[in-house]
Amino acid sequence: MVERKRAPRAHGDATRARLLEAAGQLFARGGYAGTPNKDICEAAGTDLAAISYHFGGREGLYQAVLLEGYGQLINLEKLSEIHGRSCLAQEKLAAAIEMIVDRLHDERGWHGRVFAREMIAPSPHFSALVKDGVMPRFKLMSDILAGITGFAPSDPALLRCLLNVIAPMLMMLVVDRETPSPFRALMMQPADDLKSHLKQFAMAGLLAIKEQANRQPG
Repeated sequence: MVERKRAPRAHGDATRARLLEAAGQLFARGGYAGTPNKDICEAAGTDLAAISYHFGGREGLYQAVLLEGYGQLINLEKLSEIHGRSCLAQEKLAAAIEMIVDRLHDERGWHGRVFAREMIAPSPHFSALVKDGVMPRFKLMSDILAGITGFAPSDPALLRCLLNVIAPMLMMLVVDRETPSPFRALMMQPADDLKSHLKQFAMAGLLAIKEQANRQPG
């Protein structure tokens, strides 16, 4: 009897997951405007009403895809665990860079492509992604960098530091692995080499900025 009660919910969860996966693949390929609901439902094996039932409509589905994609790329739970460790901020940053590069270097699914598409050509839903997906991770990374530089959260220099640390890793998302280019060769390098370089580059830059700020009068 217990199993019969849970079956409808289990079936609903499976339907939602199929819609999310199908939509992720199709949105990554054709974008929000270029992907009809009909194609999503056909790929997921559901009827059109399922989108409204599980996501409240097309917009809710797309926002769920963006959040799922970004969440797969930068795991909030793992980043929170790194942030909460009892160690030096430098060690936390090194661990965060390793986590992110490992994930991006191995990215072959729709998660990276749909987020890269949204970064290059933001849709009206980008603000929801920033609010619910980017900002929680932004705050954790900012706090780690503040521990290294000594900058206050309100200091514009901290934001510039965060840009310098994160931007090179996000660049890995927009590299087309199929099109010959200098950046494609970058993605063919071993992940360990990329991690080592990015950690050294980030740390050297942060410490240089900190030293420069400490030398300024007042």
